[in-house]
Amino acid sequence: MVVRKLRLLLVAALIGVLLPAVAPGVAAAATLPAGFVLRDIDSGLGQYQFTDFAYLPDNSVLVTGKDGRVRWLPVTGTGRTIATLPVRTNEDLGLVGLAVAPDYATSRAIYLTRAITTTNGFVMRLARFTVTVDAAGAPAGLTGERTIFEAPGRFNVHSIDTVIAAADGTLWLSVGDDSDFRQMDPVALRAQDVNQPYGKILHLTADGAGVPGNPYYDAANPGSTASKVFARGFRNPFRFSIDPTLGLPVVGDVGWNSWEEIDVVQRGANQGWPCWEGNHPTPGYSGLAGCAGVPNQPPLFELPHGDGVMTGNSITGGIVYNGSSYPEAYRGSYFFGDYVANKIWTLRYDDQGRLTQAPENPPVFTGIGGPAKFGAAPNGDIVYADILSGALRRLSYSAGNTAPVAKAATTTNPDTRTVSFDGSASVDYDNDALKYDWTFGDGTTAADAGPKVTHTYAAGTESFTAKLVVRDPLGLTGEVTVPVAPGNHTPELTLTSPGATTFAVTEPVTVSATATDAEDGALPITWTTAVRHCPSEATCHAHPGIGGTGSSFSQPFTEHPASRMEFTATVTDSAGVSTSKTYTAMPRQHRITLRATQPAALSISVAGGASTAMVTEGATFDVEAAQLAIDGVSTFSGWQDGPAENPRFVTVGTTDLTLTANYATPIDQRYDADPALRAMLGAPSAAEVTDGPVHYRVYANGRLYWSAATGTRYVTGQVLEKYVAVGGHSVLGPPTSDTAPTADGVGQYSDFIANGNVGSIYFTPATGAHTIYGEIRKKWAATGYQNGLGYPTTDELGVFDGVGRYNHFIKGGNVGSIYYTTATGAHTIYGEIRKKWAATGYETGLGYPTTDELGVNDGVGRYNHFIKGGNVGSIYYTTATGAHTIYGEIRKKWAATGYEAGLGYPTTDELGVNDGVGRYNHFIKDGNVGSIYYTTATGAHTVYGEIRKKWAAWGYERGLGYPTTDELGVTGGRGRYNHFSLGSSIYFTPTTGARVVKGEIRKRWAALGWEQSYLGYPKSDEYAISGGYRSDFEGGYIIYTSAGARDYRW
Repeated sequence: MVVRKLRLLLVAALIGVLLPAVAPGVAAAATLPAGFVLRDIDSGLGQYQFTDFAYLPDNSVLVTGKDGRVRWLPVTGTGRTIATLPVRTNEDLGLVGLAVAPDYATSRAIYLTRAITTTNGFVMRLARFTVTVDAAGAPAGLTGERTIFEAPGRFNVHSIDTVIAAADGTLWLSVGDDSDFRQMDPVALRAQDVNQPYGKILHLTADGAGVPGNPYYDAANPGSTASKVFARGFRNPFRFSIDPTLGLPVVGDVGWNSWEEIDVVQRGANQGWPCWEGNHPTPGYSGLAGCAGVPNQPPLFELPHGDGVMTGNSITGGIVYNGSSYPEAYRGSYFFGDYVANKIWTLRYDDQGRLTQAPENPPVFTGIGGPAKFGAAPNGDIVYADILSGALRRLSYSAGNTAPVAKAATTTNPDTRTVSFDGSASVDYDNDALKYDWTFGDGTTAADAGPKVTHTYAAGTESFTAKLVVRDPLGLTGEVTVPVAPGNHTPELTLTSPGATTFAVTEPVTVSATATDAEDGALPITWTTAVRHCPSEATCHAHPGIGGTGSSFSQPFTEHPASRMEFTATVTDSAGVSTSKTYTAMPRQHRITLRATQPAALSISVAGGASTAMVTEGATFDVEAAQLAIDGVSTFSGWQDGPAENPRFVTVGTTDLTLTANYATPIDQRYDADPALRAMLGAPSAAEVTDGPVHYRVYANGRLYWSAATGTRYVTGQVLEKYVAVGGHSVLGPPTSDTAPTADGVGQYSDFIANGNVGSIYFTPATGAHTIYGEIRKKWAATGYQNGLGYPTTDELGVFDGVGRYNHFIKGGNVGSIYYTTATGAHTIYGEIRKKWAATGYETGLGYPTTDELGVNDGVGRYNHFIKGGNVGSIYYTTATGAHTIYGEIRKKWAATGYEAGLGYPTTDELGVNDGVGRYNHFIKDGNVGSIYYTTATGAHTVYGEIRKKWAAWGYERGLGYPTTDELGVTGGRGRYNHFSLGSSIYFTPTTGARVVKGEIRKRWAALGWEQSYLGYPKSDEYAISGGYRSDFEGGYIIYTSAGARDYRW
């Protein structure tokens, strides 16, 4: 029995006694900058109740509780409740705002904001009260309620919030958007409507009318809502203050799923909610018609949700520090906090409301509890209401040694009247070692006894007040008193719960309890509830709910997302010792998953915008699919299960749920919009495929392809077969045109593009489907596509040498080609020239063409030039001569004579002479035949006309040898000649004809001076005479015998 009682006493001490023992202690987990100390005063309101406070002129404090209590805390002594007002406490509602009138010393007026239940729901009200006082002048009650502002409420969140009584007698008031936080709620758009009070900062006269300086003030109707509005576009401006220099509201606007923000609010400002959250378009809202044209008003500072170092989940607007005891770095700084993150930050801004110093990163005030309201002590120290502990916490600073803070807890064994005291939670912010002096209240003490002591009380007296004094080495002290009832037994509480059952939304949760006390017998049971919201386990925070009394208690399970419910039964005996037990009701959850037919941003609002979440059965919430998929072009077209609404509302059933958003890709959009196309392509036979930037879908009779650069194009038939066979878009790229008929009606084609290179596939029944792309395609296009060379009969292929590429073509039975190398470019070759080139071995013969087939200026011939290994060749063609090759030294010589303008067109290819020494081409011009002969010894030389005829008559190179000169003109212009390699020449004049001079006769003639001698030009070839040879000349003759050559005159 003793062990059981001791365990119960420990529970009672931890749950019921520690809160009264807090004052003036400190939470040991707080981390503060050097020199700062947190000193606490118990508000007497308890955990999750303390909402607001205000200092009175005598430095005492009024505090408010969510449950409607108004308490007065004197500078010294015990606080008391002076009023309990009727309030609605569901979720965020209750008594939340307090302001003391600037003329309180004479009027004793205060202002309170609260929610009040009505027959139709509830109203949010700002009212003025008069504080009544007792004989000593201390606050004792409230009277004379006068309503200043009132509006109907719709939801149990984001209601009426802060009231500020300005020195000029006007009132500032913040009102939340009063909309459903669980899902996208179009009602939130009232925050944009100046004729609605919701989502606003209002500026009122003391009578509740609009202040004349307000941006929408109407002098003819000062009581209108618009006349009262100072700024709009807020979600839940829960706490704000008026900057003492700017005279403007500085607001902490509590965010929805992703962002918290601090705003310096200008007159007439629109902070953007619900269209914007922080600097970001709000999922579910930003696409609504009511958000069209609503600009972003950048906040002074935004804080992301989460459980990281620089995150928050429920921001509490603060105040500018105007005291003088803090270090210079904090003077003039704006202090604000976050209730869930248990942190305080500071920042600075200029007189234009622009951020000049960002909040500390990482924050330096952490573990500080849950700030619900910031204010200033009479000396300027930052003070805040800690809703987690119920303490009024004062942030003080001392540059030197700071006094320690005492904190004590007790456990009692009533059977032995032994009390164990524990002061180990006491704190010295200078990290000094402390000494512990205990006074037990019965006349005994224990000096320097350490943090833990045990004391047995004598029988006879049932209550004592013990005290702990802690001392640092420099003599500064802190103390705390603890009530002790050594013989009192802790009440025994038995809680009956549904056990491990889980609950759906609105499903009743019923708990019951019984309580007895050894001294008092049966005790009444008080019930409190809290909804514990846990976006993550690290960011769990409580929302106090409705309470009650009696042996049993029932509430419907919460609709709050990501939450569980705590039902706490508490009993308190006559000695003030309490016992509490808590049952936690867990949600029955199911997995909700959003999917999409294309990668897209999908959002479950209650899950902070995630695309999959566990959601409580029975919960109704909204899901949203982005209007555009991540590709930027696929558009939302509805949900696979039927609804087209976006966002859409969903109620969780009894099983997991997967919702798929349909996106009409550009492929879908074209297919759906074109009945003729659907008829042609037939039904889809596979899902759309995404391969990098290219999308495609296969249909019964073709494919549709899409890319951002090319749009949506279809490819069908033989063109598609070829496209797929060569590697499709991975090789040729996506199509840039539909498969379409060519202009002549014979073929079909599609164009493609890959890395800037354009390609095509052309098809005719006769040629099949073939690829053509790059430089060859450009050349083909320049010739007129199929109207020029005709249709391709091959794909673009590589030449065996690895250097060139080509396509062959056909038009009207005539074969053409385009050949390409990086050195020569792409050139056409066709007809007789191509046949001749083919006969020479294509590129292995003359090499690659360096020109297209071109026409000669005379309009008669055509040609292509070629190159191989630096050697230039050509093929020339006329209908009369056919196509013939010419290259090397012979071609150079021909070029030097003026090509076809000189010797005319070649009538032979370059051929080899039978002796294996020489090479030649024959030519013709105007019926005149010419030749160029070449040997390595003689070079290339022209021979033509009468001289060539004579040379031919003598057996060409077999008779006179190879020409060693071109046909040249003699000085004076009458004669012409060629010299030949076998010591011979042919000279020609119109009067003498062409005559051969050779051997010893030629030598004698040369010695005499050729045609310049008295002999003149030869009149005969060399001919045989008796005993020798003779040549006749114009002026005589030369005879050659064994005796030698002699010349004679006529």
